[in-house]
Amino acid sequence: MSLSQQFLDELRARITLSTVIARSTRLTRAGREFKACCPFHNEKTPSFTVNDAKGFYHCFGCGAHGDAIRWMTDQHGLSFMDAV
Repeated sequence: MSLSQQFLDELRARITLSTVIARSTRLTRAGREFKACCPFHNEKTPSFTVNDAKGFYHCFGCGAHGDAIRWMTDQHGLSFMDAV
């Protein structure tokens, strides 16, 4: 089954990424973004940011980067279709 880019873009626009990530990672507001210790690697100083306006997360420590779908596939081990 193939999903259109329009459908995926609309899905991403409807999701508040910080809400999805906050289910399993403790986020702290930092201006317009959220910060946390990265769930993809061990660290003591937060280098993981979530930007709801742009719809992505990024870790400046390990380079992990993605949107809500990528979060579900990488963090929860779901297939792309299951994440959607």
